Amino acid sequence: GDHYMILSCVMTLLCLICGGWMSLLCTLPACVLALVAQNDDAAGNTAAAKTKGHIALALNIFAVLFHLVIIIIAIVTPIAVVIDGLRKLPIQLFTSHKPMQLQL
Repeated sequence: GDHYMILSCVMTLLCLICGGWMSLLCTLPACVLALVAQNDDAAGNTAAAKTKGHIALALNIFAVLFHLVIIIIAIVTPIAVVIDGLRKLPIQLFTSHKPMQLQL
């Protein structure tokens, strides 16, 4: 098998394209481990190949989860800043204590 080499390469490309630079800390080692797993499998060491392939898969899953957390933070942070800014506005802007007078 490819020991998740295709997944690792696709994930690395997506991280490069989508700007998930921190996720590259997981996907690049996953590519290396998948390549080493392929070499181990070709040498006949299937147990080591399977273990390294599973580690590559785990790194890719962690990269996806990490990227999702970053996206959620990027969405929630500006919303929290706006809500906090609205809370700090004086109440007088929204309610008037003086009756409105019509001028003719």
